[in-house]
Amino acid sequence: MKEVRHPLALCCLLPLLLAALGPEKLLAQYSQFEGLPVRNIRFDPERQPLEASQLHELLPVQMNQPLQAAAVRSAIEKLFATGRYTDIRVDAEPYRDGVSITFVTQSRWFVGAVTAAGSISNPPNAGQLENAAGLSLGQPFNEAQVRSSVVAQQRLLENNGLYAATVHPVFDWESDKDYQQVNIRFEVEAGPRARFSRPVFVGDLKMDSARLAKATKLRRWLLGTWKPVTQTRVRQSLDGVRSLYEKANRLQSRVSLDSMPYDTDTNSAAPTYRIDAGPRIEVNTIGVKLSRGRLQRLVPVFEEHAVDHDLLVEGARNIRDYLQSEGYFEAEVEFKEQRVTNDRASIDFLVNPGERHKLVDLLIRGNRYFSTESIRDRMFLQTASFLQFRHGRYSEAMMRRDEASITDLYESNGFRDVKVTHRVADNYKGRPGDVAVFIDIEEGPQYFVDTLTLEGVGQMNVEDLLSRLSSVAGQPFSDFNVAVDRDTILDRYFESGFPNVTFEWSSKPAAQPHRVDLRFVVHEGAQQFVRQVIVSGNKVTRGPLIDRKLTLNPGDPLSPVAVTETQRRLYDLGVFSRVDAAVQNPDGETDRKYVLYSVEEAKRFSLATGIGAEFGRIGGCQNCLESPGGANGFAPRVSIDITRNNLWGSTHSISLRTRASTLDQRALLNYSWPRVHYNENLTISFTALVEHSRDIRTFTFRREEVSAQLNQRFRKDITLFYRYAFRRVDIADLKISPFLLPQFSQPVRVGITSINLVQDRRDDPVDPHKGIYNTVDLGLASHAAGSQVNFMRLLVRNSTYHPIGKRLVLARSTEFGDIWAFHSTGDPLEIVPLAEHFFGGGSSSHRGFAEFQAGPRDPSTGFPLGGTALLFNQTELRFPLLGDNLGGVLFHDMGNIYSSLGNLSFRVTQKDIRDFDYMVHAIGIGFRYRLPIGPVRLDLGYALNSPRYYGVPGNYTQQDLINLGPNPCPPPPAASVCTTQTLRRFQPFISIGQTF
Repeated sequence: MKEVRHPLALCCLLPLLLAALGPEKLLAQYSQFEGLPVRNIRFDPERQPLEASQLHELLPVQMNQPLQAAAVRSAIEKLFATGRYTDIRVDAEPYRDGVSITFVTQSRWFVGAVTAAGSISNPPNAGQLENAAGLSLGQPFNEAQVRSSVVAQQRLLENNGLYAATVHPVFDWESDKDYQQVNIRFEVEAGPRARFSRPVFVGDLKMDSARLAKATKLRRWLLGTWKPVTQTRVRQSLDGVRSLYEKANRLQSRVSLDSMPYDTDTNSAAPTYRIDAGPRIEVNTIGVKLSRGRLQRLVPVFEEHAVDHDLLVEGARNIRDYLQSEGYFEAEVEFKEQRVTNDRASIDFLVNPGERHKLVDLLIRGNRYFSTESIRDRMFLQTASFLQFRHGRYSEAMMRRDEASITDLYESNGFRDVKVTHRVADNYKGRPGDVAVFIDIEEGPQYFVDTLTLEGVGQMNVEDLLSRLSSVAGQPFSDFNVAVDRDTILDRYFESGFPNVTFEWSSKPAAQPHRVDLRFVVHEGAQQFVRQVIVSGNKVTRGPLIDRKLTLNPGDPLSPVAVTETQRRLYDLGVFSRVDAAVQNPDGETDRKYVLYSVEEAKRFSLATGIGAEFGRIGGCQNCLESPGGANGFAPRVSIDITRNNLWGSTHSISLRTRASTLDQRALLNYSWPRVHYNENLTISFTALVEHSRDIRTFTFRREEVSAQLNQRFRKDITLFYRYAFRRVDIADLKISPFLLPQFSQPVRVGITSINLVQDRRDDPVDPHKGIYNTVDLGLASHAAGSQVNFMRLLVRNSTYHPIGKRLVLARSTEFGDIWAFHSTGDPLEIVPLAEHFFGGGSSSHRGFAEFQAGPRDPSTGFPLGGTALLFNQTELRFPLLGDNLGGVLFHDMGNIYSSLGNLSFRVTQKDIRDFDYMVHAIGIGFRYRLPIGPVRLDLGYALNSPRYYGVPGNYTQQDLINLGPNPCPPPPAASVCTTQTLRRFQPFISIGQTF
């Protein structure tokens, strides 16, 4: 905050008041009391916006002291300077043996919550109307400014076609009257929205009006009706017309909205566009061929819709830099403008690209203080590398940037006289086209701080401040370090409530050479404190929940950091769509201030929809027995989620999430209770799930499940999940012989308790480059938990990420799992159910298999059965490929799903056609394109030792399988419908995000 005295208007108010009363009257009033002792001091009204202690400190008029007119004037000035009064009058009257002074005051009001309500037709929405009001929380209230706010809102409504809208401000003086805060609600009646009518074009068009009208896109296609008026559509219509002229090479065209008169009878508005088409201007490059898209990105005349000398100079520089970055290091670019003739002109960029070079070496010489690697890390220049930068990365602009970066590095470490120069060597080592860049560094002497003097510190701990500084005795001296120290000192003062602190520094040579004596001078100013924290706007959210998020308390130093931290913590509750923070009366000269938070609760109901699709070797038709190895398919899906937030004002929520596709339909009802008993690290959730899925080709299953889960966060990187789930799973459309495995087609109940540990130390969860990620999931299903079967389930995953140099990342993930049945009575229903087996293979586990195709297979039909043990290991070498956004991956996946832990094997060969307990290896290449939501991934995997199996090859139905009897596929050489097959070796995968 900067120091601001009371406004000039307040300084002028006292003379004006004296003039209004008349000097004779005032002189007569005070002359009869001048010098008499003050026996009583009163305020009218008795309740004042300042505390009694503050008033006592401010007033120079003291009890039992002689009354002086100068003291009265000073008192009025000081009260006005607090910013909390709009009018002050002082009355004097005899009292006992002296005089009684009465300060008659009128308190100033301040802006509180500003809201827009009523019949609001979006656009504009309530938030846009509130922003258009221009009223800031905590600022002095001014009725004239409110009238201006209404005008601004009316203008916004009219710009969006709401010409009949009305805005009426309503003031709430009672809610926060103890704090002189008025809440303002703008009641809006939007009325009907006008529609566009046929646009009018005036000026030098040089184009057919019908074509221009079509470019505005103000009329609906096919229907032919005019669209409703909105500010966005008006802006898009202007862009559409400009784009049309730009496509016609009229780069100097001027398109503006001249007017948009409103017709009350038809409730329509006809936009009038003023156009100056300008001549056709063609931009050409002579000497090199550039695409139009590239030219539009490099030459700013297309973006600015203007042609002037400065833009052309910038365009020539951009073309040169682009060519140099492509290896034409000696490129020269000039431009030549042709005069307008017959409505045509041209701009020719004359390009002499020169020979194409390759930056093969970058040599840094003269550096002793910093290592070459440290300097290279800060440089933009890159030597040629395979694929990513085939010719290296070099341009004069890059070179200047790197020289400045190196200079800044040295200067920030005390080398004030450093000089950085470069030289480019062509035909390096006798190879035509090869270029080397030599960077020479003259470090010069290093300057150090000899002494540091810190002055002006009175209310802070000097030792604490000195311990935070970089410019201490014996350390390198630089302007950069001084700037850092200045920010450190000021930030520390701001955190302690000194908004008006200032900092000055000076230096002089010390007695020893290359040493400097530093002097820091701090002017602290007055310290400010929190008088009270006021939260308004919460209608449902409970006060105690909000209070626990406040980091400020009355009497604390007024710290902007703490104010912002509290704002962030209120947002973290997840129930507020907006949290405004401000200090009431920020410019008033008082040391105790109100801190204001105006919150707007988010909508209690939210709806989210989504649409997507899955491609690949996925499930086929439901009733047929297509290839057990999977078939290429397309599965569209949609999702609809409905959430009720902030239940009972305690951040609880309940949500219904649904998803439907050709492979899977599910509905999930979830109740979440975050911050259990105000504990930030505990969350409880209850879930009910109904799912019908056939994404595993062997069967279709229906799952009905209820579960309860407690999340406990121990520290930033470790979270524990305690869970109990009870589910019933029905198996249908079994693709294996029901005669051989009848128990697999029976419904089963499973009650399982589990604990899951997650440790996440990755630098970036979306695209990690270093760190570790561990998960351990241990579950127990038993009769005691309501389960029909008894088994223990363990699933462990460990992922590590290791940077290799500056460009490579070696990533590895190992996953191990086992399911162990116990206390089995021999009843087939008490073995591990088929739906509880591990199923694996695919984009996230093993890219040598299609989805869920790993592991044991039914000996009769060849369909996958899953297993009770798994071991997968994935290794990736991630590297940049082309430019900065496209990367590549070389990967090796190994592992399998095993029938049991005892059969886990590292063998790489299949014993026979019924052996699947061996390790399958796959290699491949992947591509990653960086997007804000994460990398888009394409992986191409090739299995080196895919399993063979004996299975159904054609489109047989389930009834066909039953009709064939209990053994439809006897082993060869017996005649059967089945044949020996091999899982497809080549597997493509497309998804978003890294593999692990």
